[in-house]
Amino acid sequence: MESQVEKLRARGLAVTPQRLAVLAALQVLPDHPNAEKIYQEVRRQMPAISFNTVYKTLEVFCQKGLATKVNPLHEMARYDKVTRDHAHLICRGCHRIIDLAWEPPPLISLPTEMLHGFRPEQQFLTLWGLCRSCQEMQTSKEN
Repeated sequence: MESQVEKLRARGLAVTPQRLAVLAALQVLPDHPNAEKIYQEVRRQMPAISFNTVYKTLEVFCQKGLATKVNPLHEMARYDKVTRDHAHLICRGCHRIIDLAWEPPPLISLPTEMLHGFRPEQQFLTLWGLCRSCQEMQTSKEN
């Protein structure tokens, strides 16, 4: 298994204590944390780190393929440690994001004239709805 240091170096990034701490926090936090949750986790080991440093580090990680940004509607961005193509289930009630255990099909192939010169590189599938808990709450309110 690739170490945190190797992950950074493989993507041409300098290895710094801040980057290692942000990467470690992203790996240990459950679900899809936002930058604030990652910042709070990193501050436990590095009290002097700024939110701005954590946020910029997350943006670099997204650019370099170490994280993926998930943007639920009307909510701040959340970060996903899973960077391969995959699908998400997002609950409109509690805003929980669940990785769907499904392998998406190969990159969609569209006719060239539809792409307006655009070259697709990655695709994401997001399914919106209500999780089981929110459905149960909704049903109990209706009864």
